[in-house]
Amino acid sequence: MLEKLNLNMEETKIWLTLGGSVLFSFLLSIVVIVLDTRVFDVVNDLPRWSVTSVSLAREILSLLAGSLFSVATFTFATMLTIITLYTSNFSPRAMENFLMNPVSMRTLGVFLGGFIYCLSSLFFMRSTEEELLVISATVALFYALGSVFMFTRFVYSSAQYVQLEKLIHNLYVEAEDVYDRFIERFEPYQTLKHLPELDFLYAYTVSASQSAYIEHIQFDPLKKTAEEHDLLIQLSFRVGQFITKGESVAEILTNKKIKDIDTVFNQVNQSFSYEEKKSALFDPGYARVKLTEVALRAVSPGINDPNTAIHILRYKALLERKLAALPGKYAMIKDDEKKLDSADSNTYQGVVFYRYNDFAQDLYRGYWQLVFYMQQDIAGVHALFEALKTIAFKSHGDNLGFIKEYNDYLYKMTIKNFEEDFDQQVIERGYTDVTAILEQNKNQIKESK
Repeated sequence: MLEKLNLNMEETKIWLTLGGSVLFSFLLSIVVIVLDTRVFDVVNDLPRWSVTSVSLAREILSLLAGSLFSVATFTFATMLTIITLYTSNFSPRAMENFLMNPVSMRTLGVFLGGFIYCLSSLFFMRSTEEELLVISATVALFYALGSVFMFTRFVYSSAQYVQLEKLIHNLYVEAEDVYDRFIERFEPYQTLKHLPELDFLYAYTVSASQSAYIEHIQFDPLKKTAEEHDLLIQLSFRVGQFITKGESVAEILTNKKIKDIDTVFNQVNQSFSYEEKKSALFDPGYARVKLTEVALRAVSPGINDPNTAIHILRYKALLERKLAALPGKYAMIKDDEKKLDSADSNTYQGVVFYRYNDFAQDLYRGYWQLVFYMQQDIAGVHALFEALKTIAFKSHGDNLGFIKEYNDYLYKMTIKNFEEDFDQQVIERGYTDVTAILEQNKNQIKESK
């Protein structure tokens, strides 16, 4: 439930950060107004250096109000410039990384909040025959000093985000965190390379309740539904996939006829989070796509920066290696104490199957565009084989065959594009190195057995 809440709150985090800063300033202005208007007689007990006259406070607040609003306008213009840079030079998908950065929105909120604080204090400040002492100007002074710190931090953060090397590293760190949480989530479950062949009396198809991206699966209520009705549920999609309304999302197998099948269908659909756009929170594929798109933009004719694409390939390989090290293809979500018999379908009732790691598909789709655009650049081809070597180095035995097939595919796609011996030798060497690593892994697996 908490994970689904985080997914639903992802789009509103920007507004929460911005609104929180503005709300803090507004509440601060209320507190100061209450003290200055003598609702509570506290100001007279404060040190003399912490209070000013009304006339001086007005001058300070008027000056700060204009200054803070000007800096807020500058901050907003800077953010728009960086967004334009991301869209035109990097990737529209990477833009959300800058927007989701709390420093940017918090800085904008601090300056807008400071403007509101100054206006509120000025509005409730009244002149009297007896000159009163107020603390609003002193509070505004400390607020301005904090704003200077926030603005300095914003400038430094923005300078980091417009550097391509920093952007690539930040995208990799984000993707690595998503991958680590993905692996941690499925690590406790038993995995299978192939689904067992089982015979059931009844089979039902669950259709999607709407057209959207499915960005999260709540396995606990899904498993509970399977246990309550003695079902085997096989999910036919993966997180991040776009599903159209009425398309099959799951198959229900059981040896008992279900009376209220519509209720079961609703329970299954309620376990999925349908979202209007993709999110990298629980989708490793989308986190990796951001890196891929920056690499594709780099090798486009308009930019023509293959070295950036090669640099990204090294980071992508580190991510793919995490999936290559995972065993099996299907995760089996079930009660830990439940014992299964491959010959008895009844023992599989109360189990959920999910295709959590389709490594062969992910490997091919993760590189197909890059292979297409880089297959005639010998430096790019060399980088592709180097990435495959990194992936193969720590791969699980279940995935060695897929890597070998992809190594053959990459060799056939690239060797035909080069006629010079030196270029062909580079490709031959890369192909041979990957093959040698695969053979070494096979031998280590045999020895361990």
